[in-house]
Amino acid sequence: MRRIRIATAVATATVIAVTATACSGSDTAADSDGHVTVTYMLPTSWAGVPGFQENVDLWEKQTGNTVKLTPVPDANYDSLVQARLAAKSGVDIFAGQDTAKDKAAIMKPATGPWVERLNPDVRKAITSADGKIWGTPSADGVNATGVIYNKDVFAKAGITKPPTTLAEFEADLKKVKAAGVTPLFLAGKDGWTLLQHRSAANASFLGADPQLASKLDSNKVEWNEIPGFDEEYEALAGWAEQGLTNGDVLTATYDASTAAIANGKTGAVINGTWALGAIAKANPKANIGYFLLPGADGKSTLGLQKPNLLKVATFSKAGEQAQDFLNFMIAQPQAQKFLDANPGVSAFTDVKATKPTGGVADLQKLVDQGGFVVPLDQQSVIPQPQDDLIAAYQELLGKRIDVAKFGELNQKAWQSAGSKAGAAGF
Repeated sequence: MRRIRIATAVATATVIAVTATACSGSDTAADSDGHVTVTYMLPTSWAGVPGFQENVDLWEKQTGNTVKLTPVPDANYDSLVQARLAAKSGVDIFAGQDTAKDKAAIMKPATGPWVERLNPDVRKAITSADGKIWGTPSADGVNATGVIYNKDVFAKAGITKPPTTLAEFEADLKKVKAAGVTPLFLAGKDGWTLLQHRSAANASFLGADPQLASKLDSNKVEWNEIPGFDEEYEALAGWAEQGLTNGDVLTATYDASTAAIANGKTGAVINGTWALGAIAKANPKANIGYFLLPGADGKSTLGLQKPNLLKVATFSKAGEQAQDFLNFMIAQPQAQKFLDANPGVSAFTDVKATKPTGGVADLQKLVDQGGFVVPLDQQSVIPQPQDDLIAAYQELLGKRIDVAKFGELNQKAWQSAGSKAGAAGF
């Protein structure tokens, strides 16, 4: 599943309505048999994921407790959760709020037998400086951004192995074009997809300099000063200039990109591995692989996202049962059942796809090798200026600015975001 995309605002009337009606779940005492109702507020896109409801039903059957699922539109999720947290009512389990300064005020630290089962690097990534883990990992797979490619298209173009340098990648794209297929599909209308290229490039920047996030957060380095920055974006702009991308870069959609790669109409897309599910849905027989976007110096680093963390509200009257539910959902049998229904790479060492294929197998191999980094967006204390960054990408791919100007726009957006966040050094 794609991670929650945090909304910045929601209509005041909606927030008031949610706050006024938030009187169930966490406000309900146990019944005469000692059973309680746990209210789980989740993004709508999570509710219908295969295998999820079956595990919920199993916990209810075993405990006699009830889970009240409260799906909320993804775009409004964060704002509506904040409304219920402010009212201290109507929610026991929620996601998001990872950047809250006073976490203890709204969520309880999480613990359970699952801690020792986590991939050591994942455990380190989700453990805060105070030694606590503020949230229970969900069962869905961890994701990474990079190049998702159609292995059959590459093979027909005479490409036998993934490229490891930008020069090799460009040569491969030219081979795909010569074979009569669009080499690289970019979905510029759904601007968030362009930022997946940024995430993939940033991972290698972080791999080369583990202190980069803190340097950026304290305004000690500018974006266009990062080694390899110009080379990565000169390459991207060059692919568009040479006709190695689809002709409708600025109007193409995410759905069009997944359909194109699934059906062999393009060789590759740059996106998160969550797209593998959509690609498989478009064409279950598609032969899909995954590799890291080559770094400018030929060294690439995997940027592995933290798993979604589910929190128990501090004020919850069903906190004990809520944590028990979360622990149950990621116990080995339930986590394995979920992964079988949603092939991916688990955050737990004892849960793996039974028969990993294609992109899942490629990502699992990279995770097993270790040495991955947490993406910049999950390290930085500065809210990412997504709209400004998307606009800069669209200008670059629309051939209206050069890489030097692109770097200036990135830095300007970062300066503004840092100032708004009150970060030291801005």
